[in-house]
Amino acid sequence: TVTASVPERINAIENYISQGVDAIIIQEGDIKMAAPALEEAKKQGIIIVSMDAGTANFVDIVVESNNWVMGAMAATELMNRIGGKGKVVEIFNDLGQMIRMRRKELQAVITEYTEVEIAAGFTYAWPDFFPDAKSKMEAVLQAQPDIVGVFATFDGVGVAAAQAIREAGLQDQISVVGIDGDPQAYEEMRQPGSPFKATVAQDPDTMARTAVRMTFKLLNGEEIPRSHVYIPARLVVIENLPEPGKRFPDEK
Repeated sequence: TVTASVPERINAIENYISQGVDAIIIQEGDIKMAAPALEEAKKQGIIIVSMDAGTANFVDIVVESNNWVMGAMAATELMNRIGGKGKVVEIFNDLGQMIRMRRKELQAVITEYTEVEIAAGFTYAWPDFFPDAKSKMEAVLQAQPDIVGVFATFDGVGVAAAQAIREAGLQDQISVVGIDGDPQAYEEMRQPGSPFKATVAQDPDTMARTAVRMTFKLLNGEEIPRSHVYIPARLVVIENLPEPGKRFPDEK
């Protein structure tokens, strides 16, 4: 099932339990939000795998990129882009464990940049994040036209912010940095004069293959050396974009 609704996810998990499945993989979001159903699944002997959905004590294995590291990479790149000074905006949502981790890294990084101020921040709606984030970014730009940077906790809201910035004619003043390596982010970065300067790109294909491979290992009773597997993420910048259809500049 693919849904942003927590009740629908819980209902789907309960259905899988009743069907007698052997394993459940939860992808994205915050796995703790479905804790009651997943704890019951665990009691039934069902293997629980988290793929980019955070961790909890009922999870057998977590496969993800390191969101602490990605947050720090994005925040550091943003500091470099703005020259270590000026007002920045953070776009976030506390509903996802991975988003909370990324945001905390921005806040940690700027403690070493005394001339940087988080002048504004806003949450985005879900799942209809794009119009909401764009509208809120427009309001920030009207109230504080001297903004120089935007930290987007995921690329989708970064693209929305970038469009608002371009429409306001502030693309030469403001730098946007996102996280995920979303194709929409690359498309935005290819626009002439785009303010979207960089993203920390994940490798979802490798993540998915690893999650499935680890699930089958557990189903076969094999020992796994780690209960938490990190798939490396990489910084992709506007000056060195991958070819269309590819995620990394050196991808074959």
